[in-house]
Amino acid sequence: MDKNYDVIIVGGGPAGLYAAYKIEKSYKVVLFEKDDVIGEPIICAEGISNNTLKQFFKESDLPFIRNRFSKLKVKYKDLEANVDIPDMGLIIDRSKFEKYIADKVKKENNFEIKTGSFVVDAKIENDHVKVILENGEEYFGKILIIADGVESYLPNKVGINSVCNLIDMYSCYQQIIHDPKVKDEEIIFDFTPSVAPGGYLWVFPRGNNEANFGLGITSSLDCEKPYKLLNEYREKNYPDAKILREFPGCVSVNQLSRMYTDRVMVIGDSARAADPITGGGIDNALRTANFAAIVANSVLKGKDFSAKRMSQYQELVEKDNSYSIKKQNQLREMILKMSEEELDQFFTSAINLFNGKKILSTDFYSTIYSFKSSFKAIGMVINFMGSLMKDKYLLKVIMRLMWK
Repeated sequence: MDKNYDVIIVGGGPAGLYAAYKIEKSYKVVLFEKDDVIGEPIICAEGISNNTLKQFFKESDLPFIRNRFSKLKVKYKDLEANVDIPDMGLIIDRSKFEKYIADKVKKENNFEIKTGSFVVDAKIENDHVKVILENGEEYFGKILIIADGVESYLPNKVGINSVCNLIDMYSCYQQIIHDPKVKDEEIIFDFTPSVAPGGYLWVFPRGNNEANFGLGITSSLDCEKPYKLLNEYREKNYPDAKILREFPGCVSVNQLSRMYTDRVMVIGDSARAADPITGGGIDNALRTANFAAIVANSVLKGKDFSAKRMSQYQELVEKDNSYSIKKQNQLREMILKMSEEELDQFFTSAINLFNGKKILSTDFYSTIYSFKSSFKAIGMVINFMGSLMKDKYLLKVIMRLMWK
């Protein structure tokens, strides 16, 4: 058996699969997935932005869409903001989503997907990279793309520091519930400290009064276990809910400062590219995968696999949305350091500012993600700052973020 490849990908989630899909057909690619079936098991709230979906999937009839929502409720203690977000996001069926991308990959003759294959080690050698499976088998590639998720330890094997501090880790617990009180058009975030210390609770509607109902707390805090807090909230707010499935999980944030080295790129949750505020990871998994594939195609043509050449991957990621990730992580750090009195003031100001507003995804992404110069974006910023001038505390927080 020939065990030499142009590209080796470790991890069969959205990041690894999409990277495989975008690599040119002429190259020989193998993808290793430790689980026996692509798309199972799923530990995810399954939210994705409509903007990302349009960017990476051009088809009009996508079989993995569960539900589209149009309203956002943000809660903090006895306060809540209700915001219209008519085209912002949707809920997908992650299992169908991954199988959909895998089917696209399998159509390419030179691509292989090997399930039930656990990669335990990786090494960079003179003219190749080597991965070693749990059964001792060795495979060789010109490029390695690491996409094996939040628990990944392979980056450290190839000299990329991926050690995660506890403060950058959310401990999570999620239940899939059915309850008539679940509104199919509304997503909910609850930041109440007694509900989710250092984190948040979410209700993501799957349709037909079902929801991904979960909670994440900062792992470094000495507090109740997530499942206990989640059950207490459910018993109080959804007492008649039927639990269809439940499972623990974790989310790591604070994107790696270095996501590449010679012959290697780290993408998706392996690179801790999840949203620092919401914990969402699918959007950035697809973004980082797309950029990794662009660079892989380029370096395979040029046959230069040096770290300097691979660094173009991180440059693409940072030009795209790392500004947003960086600022959101700084905001998260600021919130974690706030006293409860400061939190009360911050969320009161934020909820008063956004309650009753309407936010379109076109406005949101042009202003928050890209910060590109345009009259529309500048006008929005001016209007937003005008609203902030009415609340000096929130303005002070924003100014601290801007000057960090």
